[in-house]
Order: sequence, then C-alpha cells, then structure tokens
Amino acid sequence: MHHGGQKRLPTLRFISCPSLKNLIDKTAPLIQAGRFDNIVDLLSLVSDNIAFIDEAALQKTTKVAEEVMALGWTGGNAVRMANAQTEALEKPPGLFSLMSSLNDPDVRRALHFFIGTMRIIGRQMKND
Repeated sequence: MHHGGQKRLPTLRFISCPSLKNLIDKTAPLIQAGRFDNIVDLLSLVSDNIAFIDEAALQKTTKVAEEVMALGWTGGNAVRMANAQTEALEKPPGLFSLMSSLNDPDVRRALHFFIGTMRIIGRQMKND
C-alpha cells in the first residue's frame, strides 16, 4: 500500500521466546559498538560472491565456518566458566595444588590439546 508516494513496509510481529531474547541480548553490544554493521557487510560480501563458488567449495566453506563458530562458542563458554571459578577463589592455588590438577583426566586432555596445537603452530612457523 502506498502512502504519500512511499511504499509501506509490513509490520513485524515478534513472538516472545527465549531464543529471540538470547539473540537480542547477544547482538545488542555489537549494535551499540557499531560492529554489527561489519557483520552485515561481511554477509553482503559473502552473498555477492556465493554465485562464483561451486557446490563442493561452498559446502567445505560452510563446514569450516560452522566449526570455527562452534570452537568460538565452546572457547567462550570455557573462558567464562574458568573466569567465574577463578574469581570465586580466595587466593590463587599453590604450586602443589596446580600439580595435583594433573591427576584430572580432563586437565590432561586439555593440556594435550594445547601442546598439540602449539606443536602445529610451531611447525607452520618453521616452514614460513
């Protein structure tokens, strides 16, 4: 419908749900900092260039993007949880307490992950 020569946009009706609230909560800081525009620009760039990518490359790129986002989400959650646990401490743990943490299989698994990551980065740095 036209009003005064301008096209009228449809009214959006939002359903109150936890997912939408979560989305709004997560995007609000990006919008306030002016960083949300960068995300929109990136999506626009990807959208403009998607026609030039074949299906196999698109699927591979999508999978990598999903893995990066999942890693970021997992890493962010782990950092927030570890930060909360650290802030709850009255004083930092002593050396022997830290050493006894090595008895925890989850700690050893995480250390193995970080050591393996550092090994790969070091190998790539050597080859550059």
